[in-house]
Amino acid sequence: MALSFRAAREMAKQVHAADNRRTVIDTLRPRGTFGLIRSRGPVTLALYVAASENRLVGRAPDGFAVLEAPRFPKEARFAGPSARIARLVYQQWELVLFGAPPAAMLLVCAMSVPFGLVWHGLWPVLVWPVLVLVLAAMAHVVVLMVLMLGTPLVRWLLRRLGRGRPLDPITSELRYLQWSMPLCHCPDPAAVPALMSRVTVRLRDLVRLQVARRVSDFSVRADTVAEPLLCLLGGVTTSAAQAAVASVTADPTGVGISGVTLLATGPQAALRRPKPVESGSVLALYALGASMVLAVIATVIPGWEREVCASNCAGRPVTFGTALRWLAWRLFAQDPPDIVPVSTWTWVFGWMVPFLGLTGVLLAVVTARLVMAAYKERMASIRKGLDGMLDPTTVLIMVATPVEREAVVTALTAVADGTPQRLNLRHHTVFDLGVVSKARVLMAQTRPGTVAPGAAMLTAKSLIEQLRPSYLLLTGICYGLAKDEDRRSADPEWDGLRLGRQRIGDIMVSSQIRAIDHRKVTQSDSGERVEILRGDMVTPSVTLLDRCENARLVPGDGPPVHIGLMLSGNILVDSPAERQRLIDLEPDAIGGEMEGAGLYAAAAKDKTDWIVVKAICDWGMRKADNHQTLAAGNAAAFVRDVLLTGGLDRPPGR
Repeated sequence: MALSFRAAREMAKQVHAADNRRTVIDTLRPRGTFGLIRSRGPVTLALYVAASENRLVGRAPDGFAVLEAPRFPKEARFAGPSARIARLVYQQWELVLFGAPPAAMLLVCAMSVPFGLVWHGLWPVLVWPVLVLVLAAMAHVVVLMVLMLGTPLVRWLLRRLGRGRPLDPITSELRYLQWSMPLCHCPDPAAVPALMSRVTVRLRDLVRLQVARRVSDFSVRADTVAEPLLCLLGGVTTSAAQAAVASVTADPTGVGISGVTLLATGPQAALRRPKPVESGSVLALYALGASMVLAVIATVIPGWEREVCASNCAGRPVTFGTALRWLAWRLFAQDPPDIVPVSTWTWVFGWMVPFLGLTGVLLAVVTARLVMAAYKERMASIRKGLDGMLDPTTVLIMVATPVEREAVVTALTAVADGTPQRLNLRHHTVFDLGVVSKARVLMAQTRPGTVAPGAAMLTAKSLIEQLRPSYLLLTGICYGLAKDEDRRSADPEWDGLRLGRQRIGDIMVSSQIRAIDHRKVTQSDSGERVEILRGDMVTPSVTLLDRCENARLVPGDGPPVHIGLMLSGNILVDSPAERQRLIDLEPDAIGGEMEGAGLYAAAAKDKTDWIVVKAICDWGMRKADNHQTLAAGNAAAFVRDVLLTGGLDRPPGR
């Protein structure tokens, strides 16, 4: 999108006139290495360069936004040489301000020398301007160096006094690692959703273009884009527009935005402030203090030397300049060839100065190591916080029968973002059902039971190793163990749909799983057979249990949900006597199934969060298949509701 420099300047004036212009400038043009000069060029230049690279969305006065790539891509196309130069100046603004003025001055001096050599009469006229320009160039470099060394110390002192503003680590360190929106100007907050929708469309186009250029040699086409965009709220020009952008990022689907993950970050951040030695301020403080010490010593040395050398002071440090030059050599335990002091006190301080230099070198090495360690720590902390937002969690749903698989596919593909895909892994087939809320949902089918080669335990173990899911859910059908009014099971008119407080199709969520295969069989003194359960009684993921308990805001919305102890054994129960025996062994059990114990055993070693969510299809007696579809559908719908709440969007512990 072509944009003249004049139009860019007019748009920049709107930014400078906005309410939040200070934070906008700090966001778009962060401070450089030492905090003195901004690392990026003026707003006008930023808009001009963004337009030349098709990263400027919209125009004034309706509103506009600037996209910034993770790194300025080498394959970007420019409008011409002027855009190429403007981009270089914008990127290297800190270097331009530091080196361009003295370079221009020295270039003028170099160009003046030939004229003075050719026309000798012109040299007396040129010599003074040339000297002034040389001194001005040196002064420019020296002043900036002093200010750069002092600025970190001043900023540290201001932060210690509570006057400085903490930097946003995402803005200052990670904005160049992800696509970001560092500038957004929208006078009408109601127009923000439309502008953000255009921003995401432009982002998808730019990402597709980048991918297409990089894979053009492989005949690959990129159609799907799943790219995070950091919306830097500090770069939004008004408070009302900030609130609107934050609202859009919280619910992007509400304005029709899909395929792009919007992440909002403000101008402040709650991170540990780096210590002075970690930020390099101690080194700057030491350099400033050492300079002051050398300056003071250089002031008194000429007096000591004059007292000794009397009238013959040639080659002695009898002036401030020669004394300072001698001390500078002594920092490295060397002596200049043309300066030799004679006074005792001068030599005493001369032998002490090298320790000052050695200390500075050691401090520089230690500071560099601490600065790098602190930087890595901050980056690791930031990345850990962003991983849960940038990378969707992986939820693996396991089923045991075709009926259960069909129910999960039907329930989740209706709400998932994406087309189901088949993944052929080692020994197992996994179905990628797409993204629900922000969680990637995978489904795999195991054989019924626990211990067979294709059963739950070995299947879950293999899938955990290959997929590393954030959450593991077992869903499908189970049998109920209602204990109230069991007499109805003997009633010839009993329809089999309700037993006590339970009904066919009710949801069963395991608050505990009891493995019933491991048991001790003995006999009492009277010779009666006695069974003692020795299987583990384990608790599923606290997070998953909480999400299931709060999945439905209204208790009567859908089938009732029973949360309690479930039995898990490698036995298909279809006997009133066996059913009663299980109730006698574990009176608190609300139901039973066949794969949960294997799921728990596989997840335990890898510390994967797991839970069992099933629905009642029978009572462990008088089995029939006519209620399996209803039960499997209810369980799958409940899992869908858990995912839609967004409770599984972030990995455990984040």
